[in-house]
Amino acid sequence: MVEEKSKGKLFIYAIITVLLFFGLIRLFINSNGNFFMLELVGTLFLLLLTLIGFIGYNKCWGERVLFFVYLTYLVNLVMIWFYDGRLSLILLFLTLLAFLMAVPKRACCGSSCQATEKPSEEPHSEVFDLPKPVTEKEVVEENKVTHSPGKFVASARSNIYHEPKCEWAKKIKTERQVWFKDKREAQRKGHRKHTCVK
Repeated sequence: MVEEKSKGKLFIYAIITVLLFFGLIRLFINSNGNFFMLELVGTLFLLLLTLIGFIGYNKCWGERVLFFVYLTYLVNLVMIWFYDGRLSLILLFLTLLAFLMAVPKRACCGSSCQATEKPSEEPHSEVFDLPKPVTEKEVVEENKVTHSPGKFVASARSNIYHEPKCEWAKKIKTERQVWFKDKREAQRKGHRKHTCVK
């Protein structure tokens, strides 16, 4: 979805750039001397920058280059109007549209620019659990780990309880085993059942 949106936006940029290029040529083609040469060199330079922006569009810096390009197009149109007295409202509108579309997002660089994927399933064993910050209450509870068998078992580092015959329950180290006599006790202590529990 994000990639399709980027392709659509890039296509709009391409159409606007082509229209701007031919519109600017139409504006200064009948000029002569230094004004003609300056506009020709400036327009070719802007096309080169636009091409660089298109190439790097999927990278962090690409849209920033396009932002700079359309800002320069705006300045160019104002300068043509100031020195030559001609202004194309259509070109000005297209440039403003592209400029506003290219305004860089606040935090685009790094991993924040990438789409983050949600994990499809929560980890269900201590093997996959990330270490949590330890509080005083958890230290006290960990010291009170019971080793007496019960009907359900959980890890002291996890909030998911299992039946003792579950393969995940067998992987829990003895010193981390917490036993419960029934489901209500496990749920009362903040544990959720694993798929092995019926």
